[in-house]
Amino acid sequence: MRSGLIRALRHSAGSTPMRQAIGLVAVVAVVNLVTLGLAYLSLRSAIETGMRANLSQHMAGFQVAASPSALEILVMAEANAADPAQRVFAYIAPDGRVTGNAKAVLTGGGVQIRRMPEGRPLGEHGYFPLIERMAGGILILAESRTPIHELGRTFLALLALSLAPTVLISLGAGAIIATRARRRVDLIEATLGKLSEGALDARIPVEPGRRDDLARIGAQVNRMAAAQEAATEALRQVSADIAHDLKTPLQRMAVLLHDLRDRLPEESAEAALADRAIAEADGAVGIFHGLLQIAQIEGGGARANFTTVDLARVASEMAELYAPTAEEEGRKLTLHLPDGPATISGNKGLIGQALANLIENALRHTPPGTDIGIAVRRTADSVALEVADRGPGIPESERQNVLRRLYRLEQSRTTPGNGLGLALVAATAGLHGAQLDLKDNAPGLRVTLSFPADTAAATRA
Repeated sequence: MRSGLIRALRHSAGSTPMRQAIGLVAVVAVVNLVTLGLAYLSLRSAIETGMRANLSQHMAGFQVAASPSALEILVMAEANAADPAQRVFAYIAPDGRVTGNAKAVLTGGGVQIRRMPEGRPLGEHGYFPLIERMAGGILILAESRTPIHELGRTFLALLALSLAPTVLISLGAGAIIATRARRRVDLIEATLGKLSEGALDARIPVEPGRRDDLARIGAQVNRMAAAQEAATEALRQVSADIAHDLKTPLQRMAVLLHDLRDRLPEESAEAALADRAIAEADGAVGIFHGLLQIAQIEGGGARANFTTVDLARVASEMAELYAPTAEEEGRKLTLHLPDGPATISGNKGLIGQALANLIENALRHTPPGTDIGIAVRRTADSVALEVADRGPGIPESERQNVLRRLYRLEQSRTTPGNGLGLALVAATAGLHGAQLDLKDNAPGLRVTLSFPADTAAATRA
């Protein structure tokens, strides 16, 4: 139980509810300390006043002695009847002789009380003295400070028995409250994180019956997410509809252009113009096809086709497919694979196409004679698919922009492409819950897709 409490305190130490609980406990502790301290000082003062009054009363009883010898007799009578551990009677005669149940030595700051040779033991906690000159000598009466010491011990025990349980119980209650609040805050943070990553269907679980501030914040976040999802879905549907509606006419136009081209004489100006028109039409068809494919991926329907995919095998197949093209263009594909399979849960076709897009980008933007590396790395909880080249790379300020649809860098506008390759890679990463990183390869670009490992498949293997 104690270890669980300690873990809860450590986990929730930085949370606002825990800080408030600790602050409240600190206030309660200070109030208890001040209250007990004032009570202790008041009782101690009362005890000292009683001691002083008692000693003054005893001192008045010795006023009847007119001579040192008479006073010595009275002192010895009281001393013999008293326990020096509780009360001390001592008379220092004019000649320096000490009579009583303890020795008394005057100092500049008061008096020192010492045990008589072969006398009874003195008190362990000191004495509260009263000193008066009497019959030519000095009479010293002292009460043991044991009651004051016992009062201090009683208050310390009271402090331990009252304050410590209060602090522990309050901290325990604060830890429980803070842990519950932290769990709900973690859910809100996790949902906001998913929303920021593009998972617009993420929602904060609704707890029936709760009407506090966190419940209201959760409901507001859910309403905002629902509105954003609806707006995004509407925009996506409009884009898909436009792309779908225009794709068919463009395909028909391309067919007609091909037919026209076949009827034109070779090497004529009209044939060259028709070839240019066919190329533009094919490019437009490719753009609309890419937009439709991205919209379908983002719609999430491809999740129904998820199976166990071995990324090492996909990388090997793609490297084998593109190796001849790379050799023809003076480049070399290098492949680094782990020992054994590197399985994930996903759509093999989409992953293969994403890898193909990355390889084609590398072939398109790297100079001849450079290597293009394809690697698969496996860890306990993830599998990384990586493509690295030695091209011009992408400036850090542009790495998020190139993931947008139809966005192209200025230096890439003269090369083939439609600006959808990395957008499709990003959509595929989002569908699979993978992390997409674009980093400097010094020189060049290193693109890494980190997929959650298929632990169930690994266990079966």
